[in-house]
Amino acid sequence: MAESSFPAIALNASGDLPEAVYESIVQQIEEGSCVLFLGPAAITMRMSDGAYKPVTAACANHLVRLYGLQLSPQEADSLTYVTSLLLNRSNERVADIILRREVQKFYAEWSSKVQLPAFLEQLADLPFRIIINTTPDDYFAELYGSFGITVRRGYYNFDKPDAEDPLYTFEAGRAPLVYNLLGYYKDKPQSMVLSYSDQLSFINRITGQQNEGLPNSLLKELDKPVFHLFMGFDFEDWSLRVLFNEIFKHQRKNMQPFAYKPQNSAEADAQSRVFFQGEFGMVFPETDIEKFINTLVQTFKNMKSRPAGSGGSPKGEILVLHNENADEDGFQALQKYLKTLPVTITSLKDSLGQGDQQAWIRGVVQRCHVVLMLVTIDFFDESNRALPLLDEIVAANNTKNNGERKLLVLPLLLKQADIKDSVFAGMRTLHPSDGKPVLGEGNEARQFAEVTETLKRYVEKLAAV
Repeated sequence: MAESSFPAIALNASGDLPEAVYESIVQQIEEGSCVLFLGPAAITMRMSDGAYKPVTAACANHLVRLYGLQLSPQEADSLTYVTSLLLNRSNERVADIILRREVQKFYAEWSSKVQLPAFLEQLADLPFRIIINTTPDDYFAELYGSFGITVRRGYYNFDKPDAEDPLYTFEAGRAPLVYNLLGYYKDKPQSMVLSYSDQLSFINRITGQQNEGLPNSLLKELDKPVFHLFMGFDFEDWSLRVLFNEIFKHQRKNMQPFAYKPQNSAEADAQSRVFFQGEFGMVFPETDIEKFINTLVQTFKNMKSRPAGSGGSPKGEILVLHNENADEDGFQALQKYLKTLPVTITSLKDSLGQGDQQAWIRGVVQRCHVVLMLVTIDFFDESNRALPLLDEIVAANNTKNNGERKLLVLPLLLKQADIKDSVFAGMRTLHPSDGKPVLGEGNEARQFAEVTETLKRYVEKLAAV
């Protein structure tokens, strides 16, 4: 299957993601609505030759040398394969507990001298509330300590799950939680998920009915519609499908996940990409992970330095019209993106206490620069207080500025609706241009980012006139 057949965020002229995407991610990180998932290849360490290698691969190489195994480079870099092979061959020679102690010794030895790449260190500058780590080390958590930032640590002990379910809270101002999903080397080496047998046992425990699953307080937080960042995962790993299915079983249609492949590794195969795109709405941007993190952190710093207000000093005003009873969830999801724009956002809620409502709407339309309509089947319901003025507003659409005031009327097809006989039929400003609704297609992040980028260009051009 051709690469272009996979859904993806459109890159800008420089080959990077649109600025609106970065600003939206930063917005959601600051709001506590973004979870960072670190895969086995995300945490890399500098080797003697100056190259960086995943810590799990370095540990696997150590075991290969220690036990004199003859393996191919690919086999020797897989900690799961090496530990499984040793246990299969060992009988009594390499007992499970001895192998775990060797892994523990490796991580302990490198804990004080591991050198992580600079772009990973930059991630600690971003105020994530939850970081899910899938390696047994705590090297990423130690980054926070080196910067004087307090973190909370937690881990799942699949060998002997805690009798009491730990209670985690994630309100604003709390220290971030770094949760080791597959065990922790320091306290309980038996908690580490290493071999294929361990993987099976772990999956059985978290999906079983024996109350040995992941902490309910953590699952509840992950169950919220949030934006996820996945870094360093092998999407061809069979266990990842089962794991994601368990963690996201209640909100898989509400996810907005981005996945970045490990550095210097091949893309996931077509079958894997189609599976994760279809089941979880996974987006696989082409932007290099190091460039992505550098730009994300710089965007965070730029936004922090802006004057207070929506996206800096307002350069325009956007009036959002929608059915407040039926489509408020869609408006709230979009608003996270709109907040990154240098505009004032006005909605029908602002009309309360302003006298005659239709007169108020007409007044706002006269002064604003964009009227953004969230179109669904409920938009045409009589409960939508802007409906009586619909024809009048659409007729005022004028983006060419032929000596008149510019006004962009942009209908956004939020949910499935038959509009072929409506006033929106034939409007060139209708988004998405393919006529597919934003919600329900698994491309919410891409569609919201694209419409935000369109509005950003429009407002900036307007301000330059």
